[in-house]
Amino acid sequence: MADLAAALAKRGVSTLTDEDLRGNDIKVVKCRACSGYGACGYKTFYMYDGSPYSVCNLRLSKVQNGEATPEQKDAV
Repeated sequence: MADLAAALAKRGVSTLTDEDLRGNDIKVVKCRACSGYGACGYKTFYMYDGSPYSVCNLRLSKVQNGEATPEQKDAV
């Protein structure tokens, strides 16, 4: 895993911060492969806390715009 993190960082993969997550857990924006293959167009790799994560940009943008998180919507 460390080798993958180093390779992604070397390629200039963006870093995700706690500020980007607006106090939410990283699990809120992790890719769930909605299309079954992760080929939906929203999947992007980010570095967070020294590890690579597959992130759904659609979920991330909803969190950053102050919309309800997916978990909050599921609870309704």
